[in-house]
Amino acid sequence: MGLASTALAGCATAAPKKVSTAVAKADGGGDKRMRGPFPILSTPYHEDGSVDYESLKRGVRFTADGGCPGVIWCQSNDAVDLLTFEEKVKGYEACAEAMQGVACMMTFGCNGVDTAQMIRETEAVEAIAKKYPRTAIAIITRPPSTGKTLDDVRAYFEAQAKVARHPVIIQTVVNNTCPSPTVEMLIDLARKYPAIFGYIKEESGGAKANDNMIKENAAKPIIHTVFSAWGGWQWLYQSRRCGSEGLITERCAYAPLLGTIWKQMENNDRDGKLTLAYALLRLLIDQRDFPGGLRGYSLYYLQRQGVFKTTVSRVYHKSEIKEQGMVAVGDTTKWKLHNFTLTDLQKAELDECYDDMLRFVKENS
Repeated sequence: MGLASTALAGCATAAPKKVSTAVAKADGGGDKRMRGPFPILSTPYHEDGSVDYESLKRGVRFTADGGCPGVIWCQSNDAVDLLTFEEKVKGYEACAEAMQGVACMMTFGCNGVDTAQMIRETEAVEAIAKKYPRTAIAIITRPPSTGKTLDDVRAYFEAQAKVARHPVIIQTVVNNTCPSPTVEMLIDLARKYPAIFGYIKEESGGAKANDNMIKENAAKPIIHTVFSAWGGWQWLYQSRRCGSEGLITERCAYAPLLGTIWKQMENNDRDGKLTLAYALLRLLIDQRDFPGGLRGYSLYYLQRQGVFKTTVSRVYHKSEIKEQGMVAVGDTTKWKLHNFTLTDLQKAELDECYDDMLRFVKENS
């Protein structure tokens, strides 16, 4: 038997491994429900481009039923920019109604080009929270898209703290022109408003995200929870090595697998299946020659599962598809309808991958 065969045989017969962590996951205090995968739900549309609120309700319940401790709506770039305020409020209420009595944090995107717009959305969510007291509600907010300085960013979040009554996850990145809040600012806001802040979606790119995450987690219990981002590309590494305690990404189609991965993370990989589960997630989300973006072929999966009725999208009039999603080129308010198509071969491959996922989840539930 060669060296490789011997090694593989040893892996196959050894006791289940345990996950090692270079950064201890100390108790961050705060709201204990604010941990785990909080996938962002893509906005469903009718064929005419109007928002499909019934599919939106099915989407948040599908995510909760998949075992995710939280679900987010209205935080993808296209939803933030291309939905009207009235559409957002109607969507907030539809989700809050659908999630009554469900053990899952219904988290709403409240964002703005400036402070006034963000405050308007935050106040709308707080009004809906009063109407639906049986729904567990949180908020996620990114910096102001027209912000120019760190003082602008601080003033924006200070203003939100005066009207928010529910936990707020701060997303650290908005665009290339507004600076991201520093680690020191995030800690200071959390210290000043411990019931509101202290939850971070660490969206800095590359190794900087890892460095920031380690520093943020070192500030526990002032900082409560740090979530991974960027599609989950570094989620396993960040969970094991940097202290990540969740994931925020536009991946609701894979909610059953995200829930399974989280269970494995929480039980210290007792069954030795965490790496395999994560590899399956990467396979599912990494079909790069298929229709791209964070909506892309994931909409096909949601339609296949009976969650969405269509794969129609509002897209920026001019845009680029990047790993973090669809990014506008120029005007962020103009949109057109787009409905991507898949070949029969692509559908067959996607179906087989998704069925493998469902089988894996069932066998490891």
